[in-house]
Amino acid sequence: LAGENNNRVVGTSSAKRKAGPSSVTPTPNKTKVKRENEQQQLATPSSSALAGKNILITPTKTPTYKERTNQGAVVSTYNPHGLPTAVSSSNESHIAASIQYHPSSSHPTKSYRHMFTSLEARAQVLEDRLTTMTEKIQDAHGDGACDVVVVKHEAADSATNDTDSSTWAPVGIPRQNTVRCVGRICNEAHEGRLNKASLRLEGSRQHSAGSRIHLDLQAINNKDVKSEDKRDYSLFPGQIVAVEGINSSGRTMQATRLIEGVPPPSEKHRACDLLEYQYGAEKQDGKPLSIVTLCGPFTTKDNLSYDPLQDIMFKISTDKPDVVIMCGPFVDGRQPLLHNGELTTVDEDGNEKKSTYEEIFFQNVSMLLEEMYLNDPTMKTQFVLVPSVEDAFVDSVYPQPPFVENTMKRNHNHEYGDLGLHFVESAGREEEKKRSNRVHCVSNPCTLKINELTIGVTSSDVLFHISSDECNANLPPGTRMTRIAQHLIQQRSYYPLFPAAKGASLDLAKADQWEMPCQPDILIVPSKLASFAKPVLDRTIVVNPGELTKNTTGGTYATIDVHPMKRETLEDAVEADMEMFSGIQDRVRVDIKRI
Repeated sequence: LAGENNNRVVGTSSAKRKAGPSSVTPTPNKTKVKRENEQQQLATPSSSALAGKNILITPTKTPTYKERTNQGAVVSTYNPHGLPTAVSSSNESHIAASIQYHPSSSHPTKSYRHMFTSLEARAQVLEDRLTTMTEKIQDAHGDGACDVVVVKHEAADSATNDTDSSTWAPVGIPRQNTVRCVGRICNEAHEGRLNKASLRLEGSRQHSAGSRIHLDLQAINNKDVKSEDKRDYSLFPGQIVAVEGINSSGRTMQATRLIEGVPPPSEKHRACDLLEYQYGAEKQDGKPLSIVTLCGPFTTKDNLSYDPLQDIMFKISTDKPDVVIMCGPFVDGRQPLLHNGELTTVDEDGNEKKSTYEEIFFQNVSMLLEEMYLNDPTMKTQFVLVPSVEDAFVDSVYPQPPFVENTMKRNHNHEYGDLGLHFVESAGREEEKKRSNRVHCVSNPCTLKINELTIGVTSSDVLFHISSDECNANLPPGTRMTRIAQHLIQQRSYYPLFPAAKGASLDLAKADQWEMPCQPDILIVPSKLASFAKPVLDRTIVVNPGELTKNTTGGTYATIDVHPMKRETLEDAVEADMEMFSGIQDRVRVDIKRI
């Protein structure tokens, strides 16, 4: 084809094109040929070099879980004040933590009909969220002009001569002075990763008729901007932001400032309540609150033995923490041995049998917890189970309701669908009439109150999803993951990305059920990315414990030790009848360890 294309010369005969002096034969690029020859020589040893030698090429050995190294090594630590680790308490003095949903949360508590939302309803959910966040941002950054509402389209022309830089204007209206617009970040390309060229700001239908304009961030990247203005930014699709700048044409906004959302209010506590939780004889009694958090998969990809889970449970039974937060997947649908649906397990007698997903959970999770409490019935450790959209035996939808089991038949010849968690509750205390819960099945996501602490948890890998579609500039080294985690709080949502990543399974009709009711003290966001524990927004600690297993070897988990405040400080606050923040960043120690 190349020869035919080169011979298509107007005004010459075919004979001349074949044999004439004007015919040109393409010559290969000598530099390219030389480079290819050198690479081939390096890749293929010469026969003289191989003469008299026996070359044995062995494949790289995949590391296994039992061959792992650095067991128990600390990978990362957050401990700015040099606090000691929590010493495991004896059974007599061990505290029983109070665990419940946050009273302001609206997370799902039971299964619901999902994935039947009309297109109109989805659009209305997005519109409602945008208008709500617009009001929150205007209230927080109104600069004393909270009564300055968004300028309507019909009033835009009369306001073009307004010189007040704090004026809130619709998206897409030409203005010759500096204005502020609130909108949703969108990707013009619809495919591929967000970048500076494809940044779009979409306004609400109520104020901006859904207009979209291009965002020019060149002024923010300019080194000549004022020192008090932040020059770094981090943007992703679905993020609701306020942009300050000039939109003289109505199509492109020259941005000079970005406001990446506004966090929800932080909770204050009465000093007397804090004193009771932290120094009460039936509460912490002056001891640290010990929390362990770990995330699945809980078995390696090459087997279903659940050895990592057994090892961490042995560690838990020894250390006796107050609370263990376990995030799914517990029965990973991505597990190669489960993916084809042929579930073959080996019982205690060594016999192979076909099993269901529920039976795998029963045998490897519920029975492990039951055995732990049978060996030590007085153990006060409580477990919080958070499902995952990757769990094979529950609905793959976000937000996700808690685990529900069939408790019709109370023996080990359980019925289909029985998870066996009721055996954990009765293990070692069959004769007790009033039993406190040992296992708490909660939703994904969830906002919990553990004593005085507010803890937010989601098992979806939202950090990885946002990092795969994020556009940033001028971020300080080592702060990218912290900035992404900060977005969850500033957007007041456990999953602010839209469109959602593949496999997220969002049900937009329930969008209000994955909102963040308040700024949490501790935010637990497990991810396949590098584990970390960092402070954000002055009052929150973000913890990524990592996954307990990595392919065929071990992973990481996190221990969180929350120390009490000074008793003198609390007693003085009680006398003054004060309300206080939890001050979590100054009294917590987080260690991320290898299994």
